[in-house]
Amino acid sequence: MKYFRLIWKNVFRKKLRTTLTASSIVIVLTLIVILTSLLEAMQADPSGGRGSNRLVVQHATGLGNFLPLSQRQRIEQIPGVLAVSPETWFGGVYKDDKPENWIGQLTCDPDIYFDKIFDDATIDPAVNAEWKATRNGFVAGKKIAEKHGWKKGDHIILKGTYIPLNPELVYIGSYSAGDETNIFFHNEYLNQSNWVLANKVTGLYYLKVDSGENVPRVAAAIDKMFENSDAPTKTLTEKQFQLQFMEMMGNVKLLINGISLIILFAVTLIVANTVAMSARERVTEIAVMRTLGFGSGHILGFILSEAVLMSLLGGVLGVVIAKFLIIPALVAGASKTAISIWLINFKVSLPTLMLAFVVSVGVGILAGFLPAIQSSRLRIVDGLRKVV
Repeated sequence: MKYFRLIWKNVFRKKLRTTLTASSIVIVLTLIVILTSLLEAMQADPSGGRGSNRLVVQHATGLGNFLPLSQRQRIEQIPGVLAVSPETWFGGVYKDDKPENWIGQLTCDPDIYFDKIFDDATIDPAVNAEWKATRNGFVAGKKIAEKHGWKKGDHIILKGTYIPLNPELVYIGSYSAGDETNIFFHNEYLNQSNWVLANKVTGLYYLKVDSGENVPRVAAAIDKMFENSDAPTKTLTEKQFQLQFMEMMGNVKLLINGISLIILFAVTLIVANTVAMSARERVTEIAVMRTLGFGSGHILGFILSEAVLMSLLGGVLGVVIAKFLIIPALVAGASKTAISIWLINFKVSLPTLMLAFVVSVGVGILAGFLPAIQSSRLRIVDGLRKVV
């Protein structure tokens, strides 16, 4: 800190150049923080780890194929299984095809869903009881209910897509959970309809296991039980089930990391050029400092510190912009679209802040290292000769 004022003044000696260089760092750090936070959000568990003893059973070939309802009873008999609920993605259209009207639509067994399987969710007991008793009733995540302004007793109509039904449902109440983008209505609504597959199939099974230790055993037992059947299964933990949707989009992690490395390389060259220009302009000044007793180590430290300080200032501003301006704006805007489920945990975490700090310091060190070495090795005679 002894020479901080000197370093600070040298950083802002050419204000325009410093501002432009720092702006490039701001843009890069803002982008890196946003991309890293988005990746964390997409990989995060909406339940916050509370779903570690939940399993999802789907068809081995993917979600495009149904499972027979007859499998339910056999799954329930496996030791360690507490509750099993068939669940089908209805995928209907609410109002129109506009992204802001998208809602997740799932059928389930109301008698056990929030009581035994998603017991970490919060739902008013009276709402839960009324929902169980109302065959065409539905409950909605608090966020999605507030977004559409649903009031108790409101009726909505879903236009079926791959399931040729147009359910007319009545809103019973809301629930609170990590993911509040879905509505749930009765399996029996589908089972008692005139759909050709009614009371025969389900999209998947959601089940609760008595402990996390028994999850691998139960998953293996289910898949082994049906491996030679007409409908083989693939049993996943809740976290694995959620991550497979991101995997459908390709290697997102590799793409994000690749983009980050490319832009970091580019900004490092920009900062290095700025530091090198500053050092070349001060050759005589550096020579004079050497005659006054400053050693090569001091010069090395000054130039390197200037590069790190410039990079840190840009990095801090980039983090502030990403955390308090851009990410909240993205979350607010995307809350009206189908990708809102990916943004439940879209925020700047402590690890991301630490990464931004390390990146800022790293860019400063890499960019300033070569100019600092060259300046520290400058001979006094050569530096003073440049005056003439």
